[in-house]
Amino acid sequence: MSVQIALDEPREVRVTRSGDTATVWIDGVAVPASTRPDGGATEITVDERREKIWVVAGRDTVFVHAFDRAWALEVVDPVEASLRAGQSVDAATAPMPGVLVAVSVAAGDEVTDGQVVAVIESMKMQTEIRAPRAGVVERVPVAVGESFGQGAPLIVLVALEEGE
Repeated sequence: MSVQIALDEPREVRVTRSGDTATVWIDGVAVPASTRPDGGATEITVDERREKIWVVAGRDTVFVHAFDRAWALEVVDPVEASLRAGQSVDAATAPMPGVLVAVSVAAGDEVTDGQVVAVIESMKMQTEIRAPRAGVVERVPVAVGESFGQGAPLIVLVALEEGE
């Protein structure tokens, strides 16, 4: 599994393990390591250096204490990242390929920022798609039951008229 974490800037971190050996991939660069449980911590060895790492996961934050430092890492949900990226455009886009399961708006409907406008299914999981900003639905280019690719516009918006 691959996730993005945000320190000062987002980084993609992936860990693959086989027994007590591991490879930590940081932005595509492999770092060989070995791990073993050590009480409530994990001991990691990289290039003969041993460190204990404590990890506590919250809903959207992972707290890490290692190397005499502590970090609160934001887990970047690909759906939320897609919505944030879509704020500069006028569409709620698909964060991953899938099938449109439900649409809760139609052309002409007014939506608020963050309102659920559709539900998609991808890899047997359903995901709510939210409006990237307030506006009026111009069109819904994908029909319920249709497949789409990552980044496909699912709901296209136009700006609200002044005074509305």
